Amino acid sequence: MAFLKHSFLQTLSALLLVLMCCQVQTKQGEEEEEEEDVSITTLSDDSECPAECSCVAEGVVECSGVDLTQFPLKLSNRTKQLYLQNNMIEEIKVEHVSHLHQLETLNLQNNWLTIQGLEDEGFETLHQLNYLYLANNKLTLAPKVLPSSLISADFAANQLTKIYPYTFGQKPKLRSVYLHNNKLTDAGLPLQLFNGSNNLEILTMSSNLLRAVPMNLPSSLYRLHLKSNTLENIPAGAFDSLSNLRELYLQNNLLSNEGMDNETFSHLTSLECLDLSNNNLSVVPKGLPRNLVLLHLEKNSIRSIPGDALTSVKSLEYLLLQNNLLRSRSIHPAAFLGLKNLHTLHMYNNLLERVPKGLPRRAKTLMLLHNSISEIGRNDLAFLHTLTELNLSYNKLTSIKLHREAFRKLRVLETLDLSGNNLHTFPLGLPRSLQVLEMKNNHISSIPEGSLSGMTKLKKLVLSHNQLKLNSIYQGTADEERDDVAESQPGVCF
Repeated sequence: MAFLKHSFLQTLSALLLVLMCCQVQTKQGEEEEEEEDVSITTLSDDSECPAECSCVAEGVVECSGVDLTQFPLKLSNRTKQLYLQNNMIEEIKVEHVSHLHQLETLNLQNNWLTIQGLEDEGFETLHQLNYLYLANNKLTLAPKVLPSSLISADFAANQLTKIYPYTFGQKPKLRSVYLHNNKLTDAGLPLQLFNGSNNLEILTMSSNLLRAVPMNLPSSLYRLHLKSNTLENIPAGAFDSLSNLRELYLQNNLLSNEGMDNETFSHLTSLECLDLSNNNLSVVPKGLPRNLVLLHLEKNSIRSIPGDALTSVKSLEYLLLQNNLLRSRSIHPAAFLGLKNLHTLHMYNNLLERVPKGLPRRAKTLMLLHNSISEIGRNDLAFLHTLTELNLSYNKLTSIKLHREAFRKLRVLETLDLSGNNLHTFPLGLPRSLQVLEMKNNHISSIPEGSLSGMTKLKKLVLSHNQLKLNSIYQGTADEERDDVAESQPGVCF
């Protein structure tokens, strides 16, 4: 019995010893796991993401709109994209960015940066920088030197008065520069603004104080914005090298015919869009490029269109001449000759007393509203076979001076607006192809029998603000409209 008791105690002691060993090993394992966790935390700290920012991807630091007043410190030298827009940062020192050798994108839009807060060498050390955004700050001078790696630079909406030769010069990768809404003058630009930057494609210098078009622009440009300056003239040869330019915006300036010559635009062989609206032109300029598609000439003081001003512009599709001082007799009968692609012509808000002669024969949209047209003869519209939209509203047309066969050749016309004239009777001979017919604000007192007969495509008829009475409408009018239209096009407006 004593032997069994002794054996039991030995076994129990052995079990207790094993259990203690297991506990020790478990504790050591937990300590190792804790040490491993500490190691992971330390690795995370090494990524150096500023406390106010988020680092959602490798090399991307997002600090926009977090009310920063200083440039964030402890940025990783592996940072490639840094977003600091919409803060209150006032200065950037060399020490802030000198270690960011991999930085490709720096966005500082909408901060409080001044030229005093930018050290000259600050950006020069960023040899990989491709995209620099400094719009909506308080810069009065551009940085003297920017890295040659730049692809796009945005300095819009500052107070810039001066740019230096190496701000944008010697940048072979540079594609776009945005300088609009500043205070740049002719004297504030270097003679060689983009010397050595021969791949620039987009340049915006709108809303500055320029009086002349800058010279020596790169031949690679395809879009140039110079609107809302105080441009008075275009120096001879200013555009001669811009054979790749496709869009040129010169609206809202002080340009006159005296400030340009017949060769001003002639070398722009790729130009498709030219905006000269809201200037001081008195005549449609000559020497326009052949490939022009869209021409804005509205809001000038144009009084005449010579016979040879537009005939060379064979590709022209849109011609906008509204809000000028044109009279029918001052438009040469051959002004639109040969413009086979011209389908949209706007001439509203002029002084036209009748439909001009020689209108483009392939026009689809013709806007002649708000003129002084008092009559339309039998053949005034006879050659406009392709016209689909005609607006003659708010002129001085009377029923007597509107020939009953004036619209006979307009077999594909879909929209006709005769509102705001002096018509007393519903016009006859309207095209059966019409889908929209508006004649509000006239003095129409009767609708003759058969006026709407055959108009099976009519969807909208507007006769409000006239002098129609129930007994002045031909009793079959509603039946004609119902039979021809209502069954297929419900919702017609009477």
